[in-house]
Order: sequence, then structure tokens, then C-alpha cells
Amino acid sequence: MKIRHIASTDLWLISRGDRILYRGKLNPLRSPRVIVSVLRREGKSFRVAA
Repeated sequence: MKIRHIASTDLWLISRGDRILYRGKLNPLRSPRVIVSVLRREGKSFRVAA
């Protein structure tokens, strides 16, 4: 899984192979909600302790 920041457009991308799993303005390294949604999209179960 790769996490990239495109500074010119201020977009964050999370990709795995050719698939884009997340594309948005929120920094995925600071937002656990984004990481959880990406893992769900991949089909992996993930529990977050609140």
C-alpha cells in the first residue's frame, strides 16, 4: 500500500497496485477514519478501539 501527497493539488492518494483506494484532502496518516475505510474497501476487517 502506497500513500502519496500531491502538493500541487493538495490531494492524498492511497493505492495498492493499480487500484486507488483513497483520494481526498484529508491526511490519512492523521485520520484513522480514512485508514479504516480503506481497509474495509479492501475487504479486511479492522476494529478500532474508541
